[in-house]
Amino acid sequence: MNFFTADLHFGHANIIKYCKRPFTDVAAMDRALIANWNSRVGADDDVWILGDLTMQAPQGANNYLRQLKGRKHLILGNHDNFAHKARGTELLDEVCSYKELKLQTSPYTAILCHYPLLFWNGSHSGTSIMLYGHIHNSFEPNAVTALLYNALNVGVDCCGYIPLSEKEVLTRIAAHNQAMRYSLNKPETQVPLAELARLHHGANAEDSKRS
Repeated sequence: MNFFTADLHFGHANIIKYCKRPFTDVAAMDRALIANWNSRVGADDDVWILGDLTMQAPQGANNYLRQLKGRKHLILGNHDNFAHKARGTELLDEVCSYKELKLQTSPYTAILCHYPLLFWNGSHSGTSIMLYGHIHNSFEPNAVTALLYNALNVGVDCCGYIPLSEKEVLTRIAAHNQAMRYSLNKPETQVPLAELARLHHGANAEDSKRS
C-alpha cells in the first residue's frame, strides 16, 4: 500500500513554535511522529515522503529512518541536506526531486513534489493529482492552494501528524473538489478576478491578526 506524508522535521525544536504543534518538546514530537507512522505503515508498504524529513546530518537522519517501518521514498525538500550525501541515502529506497507515480487503487497518476505546483502533467485533463508539502499550515499559502483542483497538502501539520494512505488521499481530494466553488487550474471553474481580490484581502486581514 502507498502512504504519503511531508514536512515531518524530525529533531527540529523550533517547528513546534512555528507551526503551533501540540507537543511539549522535540523529544515528545519525535516519539509521536514515529508512533503514528508505525501504527499505520507495515513492512511491505511504500511511504512517499514529500520533503523535509529532517534537517539533521546523515547519522541523525538514519537514526530516525531505522525506527520507521516500510520502504521509504524521499522526494527532496529544501531541508533534506542529509540526502545529498552518500551516507544519507543508505536507508532510502529512492531519492528524487519529482515523481509521477501510477496509483494502485485508481486510474490517477500522482504528481509528487515538495513544492505545490499551479499546473502539472495531466492537471487540465483530470488524469492526475498533485501532492505536495512545504507550506505547512501557513494561512496565506494554503488559501491559494485550496483553489487547486485535484491537489492536496499531505504535510503532517495538515493531516493530524500521520501519513495518509492512498485511499485517504483520494477521499480527501474528492471531498475537496466537491466543496470547491472556484478553481485556479480547472478551466470551467476558474476564479473571477473579484474573488481573487477578496481572497487576497482576507489573507492580509488574517496576517494582521497574527502580528
